[in-house]
This record gives sequence, structure tokens and C-alpha cells, in this order.
Amino acid sequence: MAARIVIVGGGVGGLVVANRLALLAPDDGQITLVDATGWHTYQQGWLYVPFGEVMPKQLQKRLKSLVYDRVQVVAKPVMGIDLDNRTVYFNGERLSYDFLVLATGCEPNPAEVPGLAEGVHHFHSADAAVRLREALANFEGGRIVVGVGGLPYKCPPSPIEFVCLLHEHLVRRGLRERTELVYATPLPRIFHIEPLVPIFEERFERFGIKLVPFFTLETFEPSQRKAVSLDGTELTAEVFVLVPPHAGSEIARKLGIGDAKGFLPTDRHTLQVQGLERVYAIGDATNLTTPKAATAAQRQAFIAAENIVAQIAGKELRR
Repeated sequence: MAARIVIVGGGVGGLVVANRLALLAPDDGQITLVDATGWHTYQQGWLYVPFGEVMPKQLQKRLKSLVYDRVQVVAKPVMGIDLDNRTVYFNGERLSYDFLVLATGCEPNPAEVPGLAEGVHHFHSADAAVRLREALANFEGGRIVVGVGGLPYKCPPSPIEFVCLLHEHLVRRGLRERTELVYATPLPRIFHIEPLVPIFEERFERFGIKLVPFFTLETFEPSQRKAVSLDGTELTAEVFVLVPPHAGSEIARKLGIGDAKGFLPTDRHTLQVQGLERVYAIGDATNLTTPKAATAAQRQAFIAAENIVAQIAGKELRR
């Protein structure tokens, strides 16, 4: 009987695993990629939207144009997944599977920190990036605080990239001398990857960006434009750009098998969802400690595809 493989999520992980399976799976295998919109968004590009370098629609391509012909794309929102009966439900329709790959990603969850949603900007969604572009267009000088509003979040270096791009943006607008740039992080140093620390430190020193370490945001007070850390440190500014903590997608949370934030319990070797040998999770959807980044999702997609093909053939999984 032909294996029916369903992949939920059209981000980097979902795309790569679908195309990898198209190359490796038996010819009679059915590969279906399910995504609510049918469009792939290059999310890393949201970083450039606030500076007017790109519009959100320019970061999108139809999924069907990015996958091999044998991959069927279903552009419908998933209403639910029955793991016991191996069925994905849409509005009035259903899709059965033999193997399931959950590449459902994660999403900003500013509501986790009191006040964060009301008074702080970020660039981790298209709408938020556009609002930030408008705020920067109206900015005429003062202090801007950039940093981390909570953990985990996707693309770990993104706030550092943003503050450096912001420096250059302000220079072009003739506002840099009238602006104090502050970078706040809960880490004891600028970044967690040691080889990159001196590179980032040199850039901050050259650009005149002030580093505030050990800043673990506890609350934000919109009326006073004030951020307060767990140790009582306070920062005020005209504009705050803080990456919010992220949580598992709504689809993943509805499964009821994830952790408190909705991330899926995943075997770090095989990428199988724990206790479900025919269900895999990759990328930002997992509870793994690997960075929530496209590069990690891509590598995991290769492993998941190879293990599904091994299971179909009755062979040992890659570990």
C-alpha cells in the first residue's frame, strides 16, 4: 500500500522536507503539503521592512512554485489533528495519513509579558514590521531601546542585526547624533555564541551602541514608556523594539501534547514526536534546545525525510 505522508506547515522546514521526500520516497508514495495560505513567506526579510527596503508581499511566493510536481499542496487552514486515527481535519474535509510531519513553527506571544503588547514594537510578523516602519518614520530623535523581551524567540541574532541596521538607517536620515541606541539582553554578554562575541562587541563600540546585559524583562509600563527587569533595573525610551517571547503555533497547542508554551516533545536524534513513532516535528515547533532558525529547520528536515523513507522500507532510523 502506498504511504501517505502529510506535512503541516509551509515554512522552510515544511518546504525542505516535502522536496526531500519527493526525491527519496517510493514512487507510489503520496506527499501532501498543507498550509493555511498556500504561500511561503521569507520571514527573515521582515527584518528589512521597518527600514523601507522591502514590502511584506515581496517576501512571498506560492508554495506550488517551490516544490516538486509530485508534491500536492493543500491551501487550507487545519482545524484539528486526530493523532489516534491519523487524520487531519479542515473545514468540512479530512485527510488521512500514514506519516505526519509537524512543521508548524512558532509565533510571537507578547501577551506573556505584562504591557509588552501595548507599548512595544517588534519585527517578527509582517504587520508588526509595518507598524514599526511607521514609528521609525515619525521618530525625530531621543532614545531607542532594542533587545530581547523574552525567551525563546526565533532567529537569535535578529535583534543585534536590527540595532546595527537601525544605526545605519539613522545615519542616512541625519538623526544618529540626536539618538541614543541601547541594546538590552537577559544574557551576561552580547551573544551566546562565543566566536561571535568579539565581532558584535567591536561593531557596538564602533556604532556607539550601549549594551545593557542581565536585563530580563518583567513588565512594561506603556503610559510611562518604561521597561522594568526582574532585578528592578528600569529603562525608558521614545521607542522600544523588543523581540517578544514566542510560543508554539495554535495548531500545535491544540494537540495537547506540548509543553507549557506549546512546543512539541521531540526526540533529538530521530525527530519523532515522543510516543508517536509515525509523527515527526521539525524546526521552530519542537522543544529542542537548538536555535529556532531556518538553518536548524533545514537540517532537521533532511533527517526527518530520511527516517520516514527508512520506516517505509522497514530499515533502521538515522539517529
